[in-house]
Amino acid sequence: MTHLLAIISIVLYIGATLLNFVQLWRAQSGGKVGVMARWAFIVAFVLHTATMGFVIQDPRLLLMDNGADYFLWVSWGLALVYLALERRLNYPLIGAFVIPAVVLFMGSSSYLLHKEGGSLIVQSAEKGEGVVLSLLHAVAALVSVVSLALALVVSVVFLIVERRLKRKKGTALAATGPNLQILDSLNKQLAQVGFGAISLVIVSGGLWAVSEQKPVFSSDTSVVSGIAVWMLLAFILNARLVLRWSAKQVSRLTVIVTAWFFVTVFVVMAFAGRFAHTSLAG
Repeated sequence: MTHLLAIISIVLYIGATLLNFVQLWRAQSGGKVGVMARWAFIVAFVLHTATMGFVIQDPRLLLMDNGADYFLWVSWGLALVYLALERRLNYPLIGAFVIPAVVLFMGSSSYLLHKEGGSLIVQSAEKGEGVVLSLLHAVAALVSVVSLALALVVSVVFLIVERRLKRKKGTALAATGPNLQILDSLNKQLAQVGFGAISLVIVSGGLWAVSEQKPVFSSDTSVVSGIAVWMLLAFILNARLVLRWSAKQVSRLTVIVTAWFFVTVFVVMAFAGRFAHTSLAG
């Protein structure tokens, strides 16, 4: 049943994406196509949530002990946040980027389902120690990935809308899509949430390493990429709040940083078959 619900939800997500593209080609934000796209997404999300309900019944999956479980939660988190923001943004271009990202993470979850991977959470649970700290680490990592994925989408959409507004002098597009101020404000909030979440990931990971008498810093891919993204997000916030970079410059920088992060994640996943703390979990 879990697999069937997941497949149906993916099909509906893809349908919603196609309908969003139809809206873009027709240069309209409402009408029957918009209603169909929204309902296709809502039904897909309901089935996706039902899938997560079956997943939660398995304690192993609840603890997110491998990349498959983790990516499945990321896909659901993205869909949930998009559903909450959809009416606020009210522009099909957002859905044309976010919904495929949901499908990508769901597909990645399926790819990793039968792969092996080390888990800090499961190792702690087996020892009966540090379960709360490990769960805090995992949830913070989940929040950071969702916020970074949305920041990437919002930044790309900002740059597209800004360019089209210049070409069309802000007439048709301004009436049918979110204004740049809303996109820039959302981008700022997502960067702040992502920075805070990754900070918590680093702190909780360091505390876990100390409690397990393992090195706080190592050459593990997850550790290195996490610290690198944390530093880059700090630079983005500094560029926005201290250096007073323009919204366009900040959006470009955000696209570079977040795209680099996700390319790294999926490259590691493709070659290693997992995205876990392989050098620390042993």
